[in-house]
Parts: sequence; C-alpha cells; structure tokens
Amino acid sequence: MTKKPRARTVRRQQARYSEKLARDREKLARLETGGSPDRPVILESASQIEVHARSESDLRIVEHEAPTVGEQRLRVVRMVCPRCGAPRQAWFKIEARLPS
Repeated sequence: MTKKPRARTVRRQQARYSEKLARDREKLARLETGGSPDRPVILESASQIEVHARSESDLRIVEHEAPTVGEQRLRVVRMVCPRCGAPRQAWFKIEARLPS
C-alpha cells in the first residue's frame, strides 16, 4: 500500500508545475509575432496599438513607449497578468500604407 503524499508536498509540486508552465508560456509568447523587437506586429497607426494589445490577451497594460531599437523606431507595450503578475511585452512597428 502506497503512502498518501503530504499536503505540503502536493503544494510544492503544484507550485513547481505552475512556474514551469509560466516559463513555457513566456517562451512561446516571445516566438510569436510581436513577441520580440525582431518580429514586431505591423500596424498603420499608433492609435491601433493598445486596442490590438488588449484584443490579443486579457493582460493589463502598464506602459506604452516608443524606443529606438537599432535603426528602427518601434513601440513596446508592457503588460502584466492580473492573476499571477507575470510580465509580458508586445512589440509594434508603425508603417503607413500608401494609397494605391
């Protein structure tokens, strides 16, 4: 007959699993479009940035700034998960489309 694990052991296992899951989700988010300065989401106007960031996730927007990365002027939106507090960034590039 196997012994039932202690409640503390179960809590620690769940905490480790949650931390690993959060790390894996962050890695996946960095690989998506907008997850890094190398792969920004391309939009037509700065007014679309926060709307797009809100529509893609249920994260709370903390900051929106326009840094220069290399030779490019990009936009970064810093967000945080309201449940666990995990930070996330989304990168954007503004390219106005010319009329055809």
